[in-house]
Amino acid sequence: MHDVRIDYGDLDGAVSHLRFVAQQLEGTDLTSRDAAAATGHEGLAARVREAAESWDDNRERFQEAAEELADAVAGIAAAFRDLDVRLVGDA
Repeated sequence: MHDVRIDYGDLDGAVSHLRFVAQQLEGTDLTSRDAAAATGHEGLAARVREAAESWDDNRERFQEAAEELADAVAGIAAAFRDLDVRLVGDA
């Protein structure tokens, strides 16, 4: 059987990055409202708000996908760690 090498640091890093992405997507509502207010032009502000509202559904899907992927990668890392422990015990 060939050796399988798993870099847990890479997996843990991926989980951290995915959770960070999900967290950043969570806070965009306030950012878009601030951007609309900062335009200084009601027509442009209305367009910014409109774009933000249409983006909400996609943002929510991306956020959920990032969270689910983070959970999946964390589960994969945990499974490999458990396998390592069991294989060392069998050696």
